[in-house]
Amino acid sequence: MKKWLLGLIFASLLVMPVTAQLVSAEDQHIGIRDEVDSITVSTEYMTVRILPSQAHLIWWYGNVSSADEMYKLQLLKIQEFTGDDAILDDKSELGGISYSLISDSWSYAIVQTAQELTITMTLTGLANGATIQLVMHVYTTDVPINGTDQTVDALTELKFDIIIENWVFSPTAAGIAIESFLTEVQNRHRVRVRNGTLNENGNATRTMQFISDKYDDQAVAYFEWNTFAHVYNSTGDLVDTVDVGTSYFADMISPPPGMGFEEVQDHLWLTYPNYENNMKLIHDPTIGLNADLLASSVPLYVIPLVGGLAGIAIVSAVILKKKRA
Repeated sequence: MKKWLLGLIFASLLVMPVTAQLVSAEDQHIGIRDEVDSITVSTEYMTVRILPSQAHLIWWYGNVSSADEMYKLQLLKIQEFTGDDAILDDKSELGGISYSLISDSWSYAIVQTAQELTITMTLTGLANGATIQLVMHVYTTDVPINGTDQTVDALTELKFDIIIENWVFSPTAAGIAIESFLTEVQNRHRVRVRNGTLNENGNATRTMQFISDKYDDQAVAYFEWNTFAHVYNSTGDLVDTVDVGTSYFADMISPPPGMGFEEVQDHLWLTYPNYENNMKLIHDPTIGLNADLLASSVPLYVIPLVGGLAGIAIVSAVILKKKRA
């Protein structure tokens, strides 16, 4: 091969778009970047940006700094509810103790091993003495979810445990609920959020799906959770397993003030019955991307490679044609 052609190939490789390159050549690598106002977790297939002070997660496809579609889950508040049963039937039942989860009081710790990355966010100093934690996990291998037929998929899902410890219920409280808000933040395509649970009776998990017209109305991302939570006493013994309910309200003074949402989606409440005072409740939802869609998509690093090789071929053909002329 001519020296000039070798040089051209080398130069083309150097100028390939760096935004599509992987953090590591190893498929199982989990990257972590801890910055002033955010934590960014990246794998070959997914990037998750965590904003601790706002208790929300933004995630998208690929190990890139941005994307056409970016999916967002925000946990807004935790609040007691009343009523004659453990079901949140109406917004009018919301009452009692309430705390905003959008707070600068969150602290966090990061631990990484060869098998997983764990980020523990902790909110303390609540008036009733309770502590709230979000313990987030990204794994390098698939991990089964106990009590279900589901697994946490390696590198394409982030599982987070919601831990509520030492909550002291108001006398009339039937339970507590966590308000969440789901939306797509780029607004470049039509993305709808819908209830993706096919049969809510008997299922061990439920899901909310992001449906994108860019991908022929397929489910491209999701928020999934178990329909049960475990309750432990002060010595760590499992004392109960409670049902996790769901309530959907179209408008809770939406969108939340100051959040900048352009499209209002339903507010989803995860509800937990009154499980007695000073216990520890653990519930483990998951966010992720559609693995089937990822498997059928062209890997991000192939796009600049194909483009670079195509550019080499075109330039080489032009030069050879000139030399023959």
